[in-house]
Amino acid sequence: MTYNYSKISALVISLGLGLASLSSHGAEPYQWNNTIPEKAPTASQSNGKTVLFDVSHGGVEGNADWVIDGAFSDFADALVTQGYTVQEYRGVDLNNDGTIRFFDDRTPSNEQNEAIITYNAIQHADVLVLAETNRPFTQAEQLALEQFIAAGKGIFFIADHYDADRNLNTWDATEVFNGYNRSDLAKYDLGGEYGDWRNPKMANAGWLVENFGIRFRFNGVDYKQGVSGVVTPNKTEGITQNVQPILMAAGATLAIVNEQKAKGLVYFSETDTPVKWKHAKDQGLYFGGANEGPYAAIAKSGAGKAAFIGDSSPIEDATPKYKRQDSGQTKKTYPGWTDSGNAAVLAVNIVNWLATPESYHYFDNQNGHVAGIPTPEPMATQEMSDPNNGNPWGSPASGFDAWNSDTYKDNSFNSPYGDGHTTPEPDPTPTPNDSISVTQALAAAQGTQFSVLGTVTASVNGIYGLVLSDVNTPETAIYVKLESSQRADFNPELNPEILTKNIIVTGTRNSYMGAAGIRYVTDIQLAPTALSIEQALASAQGEEIELIGKVKSALNGIYALVLEDLANPSFVINVKLESGQRNQFSPQLNPELLGAQIIVKGVRDQYMSQAGIRQVSTINVVGNNIPEPNNDLSVAEALNMANGTLVTLAGEIKAAINGQYALELMDPSNSATSIYIKLESSQRANFSPQNNPSLIGKKLRVEGMINDYMNHAGVKNVTKLTLLN
Repeated sequence: MTYNYSKISALVISLGLGLASLSSHGAEPYQWNNTIPEKAPTASQSNGKTVLFDVSHGGVEGNADWVIDGAFSDFADALVTQGYTVQEYRGVDLNNDGTIRFFDDRTPSNEQNEAIITYNAIQHADVLVLAETNRPFTQAEQLALEQFIAAGKGIFFIADHYDADRNLNTWDATEVFNGYNRSDLAKYDLGGEYGDWRNPKMANAGWLVENFGIRFRFNGVDYKQGVSGVVTPNKTEGITQNVQPILMAAGATLAIVNEQKAKGLVYFSETDTPVKWKHAKDQGLYFGGANEGPYAAIAKSGAGKAAFIGDSSPIEDATPKYKRQDSGQTKKTYPGWTDSGNAAVLAVNIVNWLATPESYHYFDNQNGHVAGIPTPEPMATQEMSDPNNGNPWGSPASGFDAWNSDTYKDNSFNSPYGDGHTTPEPDPTPTPNDSISVTQALAAAQGTQFSVLGTVTASVNGIYGLVLSDVNTPETAIYVKLESSQRADFNPELNPEILTKNIIVTGTRNSYMGAAGIRYVTDIQLAPTALSIEQALASAQGEEIELIGKVKSALNGIYALVLEDLANPSFVINVKLESGQRNQFSPQLNPELLGAQIIVKGVRDQYMSQAGIRQVSTINVVGNNIPEPNNDLSVAEALNMANGTLVTLAGEIKAAINGQYALELMDPSNSATSIYIKLESSQRANFSPQNNPSLIGKKLRVEGMINDYMNHAGVKNVTKLTLLN
C-alpha cells in the first residue's frame, strides 16, 4: 500500500464521520470499547508481577485476535493461575478524554496518535508480549523497548510467516520486529521519526539483531506434526522442561547471528519433514533441518531478556472477540492452545523466565549459561529481495484503509462503533460449499448479493475486469468489474498467474460491458485448495484434512488404495476405504480408477504401518480421468424404460430429495426432465446434496434399477455412483 501523505487530517475525518453517523448509531464514536481488559489473581495467589499484552501496534488485524479476552484468553488465563496480573496495553491517552485513538502518525502535522509505546507507560510491567505487530515502530518506540530491557524486564516477540500482513499495509511481524521491510524500495526510507526501513540485505543489520543477536527469517513453513528438535533444559535455562514438539501451522523460523546473545529452544530435527507453506511467495523452506534456524529462541542482552517464536498458531485459541476490521466478518482462529502440538507449557515457561530478573548479561558459557549455536547462513539470498515488490499480499476490501480507523467495520478493534462485545460464531468466510456457481449467479435476480465460485479465464475491458467461468461448464461465464484495489492481483493482464485459478467473488448481480456481470465487489479470495500428498504427510496425526492425489494402486485387496502426489510421485499415502466406499473406489474392483485424480477428506493417521488416511468421509473424482461410456442412457431415455429394468444413466445433479435420502437427476438438455435416485445408506455421506451442496450441478453416472420413488419416476437398488466431473 502506498502511503497517502496528502489525505485530510484523521481528526477532521473522524469529526465529520462522527457527526454524520451519530443519529444512525445513537452513540458517540470510539466510546463503545473504552474499558481496557485486565485479569488478576486473588491476593493470596498473586506473585506481584504484571504481564502486558500490546495491541497498540497490531495483533487484531485480519483473523488475528491476540487479546487477553479473545483468542489469547487461554494464554492469559494460564498466566493468571501462575499468579500474574495480565493487562491489555493500548497506548497513552494524550488528551485525557478516556479514549485511546489510533491516528495515522505518518500524516504530516498529525501529532494526535495515541496508539504508541512509551517507557513510562509500560515500565510498571515485568513482561511485554508483542504478538504479530503489523505497524512499524518509531525510533522513539524502539528506544522505549530498549529501556524496558535495560531495566531488567522481558519482551516476548510472537511473529508468523512472511506475508502475514493481516491488514494489507505491506508490513508483517517479521519485518516490524526485524526493524526493516523486506523491500528495498525508496518508499521504505520513511525518514523523520521512523528513519530508514529498507532491507539492509545483511544478517547483522536491523534493530532486532543489533539488540538481541537474532532475526526473523522471511520464510513460510508448514509442519503441523510438531517441530520436534526440543533442546535439552540444561542448555535452555530450564525453559524446555516438559516441552513436547510444537506445531507450526504456517510459520517462520529465526536465525542466530550472535551466539552470546541468542540461542534456540526448538529446531526441526533430522526426522522432521516440514514443507513449504502452500501460499509462500518464494521457496518457503530455505535450508531445512537445524540450518533453517530455531522455531523458538531466547536472548539475553544486558540486564533484560527476550523470547521469540515464529507462529501464533500453537498459542492461540478458538474464541475471537472482535470482528474483522476490513469486512466485519467473524474471525477464524486456530485452536492451537488445545491442539496436541500446543505451546502452552513452552509459553508459560518463557514468561516465567522473562519475568525473573537475573544479573548475568550474556550466554557466555559461564555458570551454566550455555551459549547458542550460530545459524550457518543467517540470511538466505531469497530474503534480500521482496517477491511482492512493495505491495500487500492481497487486495484490501473496498473502502478499507488500514491507516484510517474511521473505515473499520463495526465491532472490530479501533472501530468507531460496536456493541461492546461480540459472540464467537461459525466462520462466515466464503467457501466453495457456501458459494454459488457461475451458472446460479447468472440465474440470480439483479441486485442479489452473493459469493460466487468460478475460474478466471480472461480479462475484460483491459485491466478493469475479468471473465469468471463456471468451474464445471467453462463455456458458461459472467463478467466481474474489479475495484481499483483488486486489479493488481486479480486482473489477468496485470497478473497473468491468476488465469485458471479458482476464486470466490463477493459482490452484487448486475450488468457490466453490456453483459451479465458482478459489480460492487467487496471481497475476492483464492478458493481453498486441497493439500498435496507432500503437505498431507506433514500434517499432524489426528487432524482432519482434505487432500488431492492420483490413484497409484490397490492396497490390502479391496480395503484401501495408495495415493501419490501429483507433482512428485515419490510422495505417497495410504487411504483406508470405508465399507460403503469400496465398490466405487477400490482399484481392485474398479481398475479404471487407476491414474484418476481424487480428493479425499479424512483423518491423518497410520494404515498398514505407513502414513495414512482413515475415517474417510468423502471421496470425489476430479477431472476427466474416468471416461464416459457411450452406452450411458440420458435421463430422458431412462424415463422410457420399464420398472424393473437395470440401467446405467448419466445426468446432472439438480437437488436433494427427501432430505439426505435421495437426489434429483436432470437431463442437461432439458432441465424440466428429471428422475429421482434413491441413495443407499452407504452412499449418502458422499452423494447426498443435502450433505454436500457442492454436488449441485455436477454430472453423475448411476447404475441401478428403474423403479418409482416418492410417487415420481426413479432409480432404486443403486449399486454404483460415479462423479464424471
